[in-house]
Amino acid sequence: MEVVASASEGLMGALAEKLRSLLGSEYALQAGVRDDIAFLQSELQRMLAFLHDYARCQQQATTAVVRDWAREVRELAYDLEDAVDEFTCRVGPAPVGIPAKAVHLVSTLMARRQIAEQARSLRARALEVSERHKRYGCGLFPPPPLDSPRSAAALRRLPPAMYVEVAGQSDLVGIDGPRDEIIGKLVDAGRKDASASGRRRVASMVGFAGVGKTTLAMAVYRSLEGRFQCRAFVTVSKKFDMKRLVTDILQQVIPVGSSSSMLDPDMAGVETWEITQLVAKLRENLQCKRYLIVVDDLWEASDWTDISIVLPENNLGSIIMTTTRKECVANACCSSYNLGDFVHKVESMNDLDSKTLFLGRIFGSENNCPHDLEEVSMKILKKCAGLPLAIVCISSLLAATRPQATKWEKIYSSLGSEIESNDSLSRLKQALQLGYDDLPQYLKICVLYLCSFPGSCKIERDRLTRRWIAEGFVVKRPGMSLQDVAESYFDELIQRTMIQVVDVDCFGEVHACRIHDVMFELVMMKSFEDNFVTLVGDRWGLSTQRPNVRRLSLDCRTATDGLDLSNFDMTRIRSLAIYGNVHSFHSIPKCKFLRVLDFECCKGLDSRHLKNMGDLFLLKYLSLKSTWISELPSQIGNLKCLETLDLTQTNVRKLPKEITQLKRLVHLLAGRAELPEGIGNMLSLQTLCIRAASKEAVKELVRLTNLRQLDMSYINLKVGRSQDERLDACLPLIIGKRGNCKLQSLNLNLLGYSTGLFLELQLSLSASSDTLQSLKIKGEPGFLTVPMWMSSLPVLTDLELTVAAVGERDTEILAKLPRLTRLRLTIKEPHSQGIIIRESGFPSLKELCFNCRVMPVFFVEGVMPKLQKFELQFHAYQEDLRFAHFSTEHLQSLKEFRFTVVCKDLRDQDIEFLKEAFKSAVFI
Repeated sequence: MEVVASASEGLMGALAEKLRSLLGSEYALQAGVRDDIAFLQSELQRMLAFLHDYARCQQQATTAVVRDWAREVRELAYDLEDAVDEFTCRVGPAPVGIPAKAVHLVSTLMARRQIAEQARSLRARALEVSERHKRYGCGLFPPPPLDSPRSAAALRRLPPAMYVEVAGQSDLVGIDGPRDEIIGKLVDAGRKDASASGRRRVASMVGFAGVGKTTLAMAVYRSLEGRFQCRAFVTVSKKFDMKRLVTDILQQVIPVGSSSSMLDPDMAGVETWEITQLVAKLRENLQCKRYLIVVDDLWEASDWTDISIVLPENNLGSIIMTTTRKECVANACCSSYNLGDFVHKVESMNDLDSKTLFLGRIFGSENNCPHDLEEVSMKILKKCAGLPLAIVCISSLLAATRPQATKWEKIYSSLGSEIESNDSLSRLKQALQLGYDDLPQYLKICVLYLCSFPGSCKIERDRLTRRWIAEGFVVKRPGMSLQDVAESYFDELIQRTMIQVVDVDCFGEVHACRIHDVMFELVMMKSFEDNFVTLVGDRWGLSTQRPNVRRLSLDCRTATDGLDLSNFDMTRIRSLAIYGNVHSFHSIPKCKFLRVLDFECCKGLDSRHLKNMGDLFLLKYLSLKSTWISELPSQIGNLKCLETLDLTQTNVRKLPKEITQLKRLVHLLAGRAELPEGIGNMLSLQTLCIRAASKEAVKELVRLTNLRQLDMSYINLKVGRSQDERLDACLPLIIGKRGNCKLQSLNLNLLGYSTGLFLELQLSLSASSDTLQSLKIKGEPGFLTVPMWMSSLPVLTDLELTVAAVGERDTEILAKLPRLTRLRLTIKEPHSQGIIIRESGFPSLKELCFNCRVMPVFFVEGVMPKLQKFELQFHAYQEDLRFAHFSTEHLQSLKEFRFTVVCKDLRDQDIEFLKEAFKSAVFI
């Protein structure tokens, strides 16, 4: 039910706006049609409200009748949106002027008749759905109260999951390292800062469900047992009860008599005390004691605020540990002003420990695994992806199953349904379900959509967020673009540890993610049950198809004979993603309601697959990235709704002029294709990554006032080009006017242009520097020196320049940039004095790279306090070897030092000399 409600909310958010627009004055609807549309709008809103009431309650109590009725509501909403979109695309708003209106009315008469018939049909369906709701008494099945036994059971504490019998002894696997690391941080805090030696410290452990946070906290708790006067281990869980929590702590910290049941006489009748009495008693007992309190399974930052006030700051070196699934909660627990506070991210187990735990629970020892079960065992273990709870639960299931490879293969293939229905995996399902249930509806649908990507695959952030937008899952927020809102969804899922970070840069920006394998299995089953995404591939055959498929994901990566889709109904598909080889398709299927078409990295794609592209008039997202496609059809101009076009790493070298008709295009990633004239008409563009073409096309960039990212690479081929056609005749002027559009990222790759062009760019860039966060200007000959105006870029974080030489003045300019985090300099001329960083600036720099000939590089003490990565790329000539002197001695935060040497006719002994010079730079 929560799947249906989530899908319905994502659908209805966009549909409500479309219906309001359709009922507006710009569309000349007949009176009867207008009434039908208004009726459908109100009726669907009432149905959606009913679905949300059920979704907020316990989903397991929902009856089959209600689930079936809810699916009908969803399908009705889908069909209504398809009808509205088709009508608005074919008809469009009425033009201004009586003659034009008359012509428009006659030319769109057929479409108006069609929408009238569809509206009547949909209204009849809506009435039937409403009657069925009453007839079968869907509303007569009240949901259980939130504090029902079923709900309470869902919130019970999950026991530690990493215990395993190894060599006849009960032991913990993979816990020693993390435990000792946390204890070391807690103990060392006072040594590093004398003022913090007695201050209360907080350590918060954060991680994905079932990763072993509770087990790790318990291990630390037991190891520190003798260092505190009193201690307590309490669980919060999702249903926060302050009175119960304080009572639980009290009963553990107040000394007991000879019998564990003989509590302090002052505690008589504690169950009847008011919360104020309990808090006063707890603070009284803790005020003069060094205490250790573990608060397990914390869900909300507001709950921590209440708990923190209750536990006194007594300057006796007390410690509080918390565990949580949410990074925002973990950060709220730890004060940035207290050196002793820290957040510890609990990572998945490594491969060796995972194997020990998995095989030890099944066979007693990993050495006892039968040869015929080794392969399938490793496949199943890989699915667990280092998650201790998954390893323990699934290994228990296998231990109770006959050790036959065929049976274990079936479990591997149907792991999602096993998690959903097998009692042996109930703890695993419960842990995953709690995190999913805690998501707001707008995030649930985004999580469900992740199963449209192959399991365990790396998912690029931009690809995912742009597809969310195209699917209509992202709802507008005041003052934010849809892309900003989608990225906030992405960030929130990371904060909740629902998705795993894969690629993060020095700015802390996450560029890719993946969903944990066992979570993928769960959402895949939820998606399948409610026909949200249909998966077809090796594990999911065509037998899983069902009527009215809306989103289709084809995994053809390992299919040797392809997938026979000849009998597969694709007429109502809204999203199609293909992974692997597309030889099963002769062309794009005829599915006029398609919004998303993703061919990224597909093999065998060619022009025949795009021959029906012009029929996809609702398409919003089209990716041909990393394919062999070399030409776009002129029909691309028919895709009036297209918002994202990705041609990165393709063989397309020229865009058809019809592409300039795409007025809604927001992201044009054209790779190495040339920019056509008329680009100035595409006023919605925010991202433009392209190879420049003519002077006329480049001139039009000044009209793109919504542009946020401009990425152009151009090689000046002087042969056959007059001075008037050359880019340097207009580029500085255009860049100088970019201040009007608040450009945030500018990347110019200019090769073969004159020094004069770079001088003119210095002046033009200084006029558009208010919003620049990323500036990259590469190519020969480059700037003579670092421009003076660069020191006044207030928000610049990423800088890459090609310069003739770098002196003390240049480093002084760069040192003044307050937010500069990454700096890369290509230096064309060597200098005997080399590069000496004397300034105490560079307060935010984390990554530094010099690409130059061999020359001395030195840093004075105190410079670049946050630098973590330093890279030297040297072009080594014989005459430069005497300048091979450099040191990293004063880079106190340095974690990574890389060097690359491109040798120019050097002898072996010269190369050895350079190696030793680099070693001495690191080992001072």
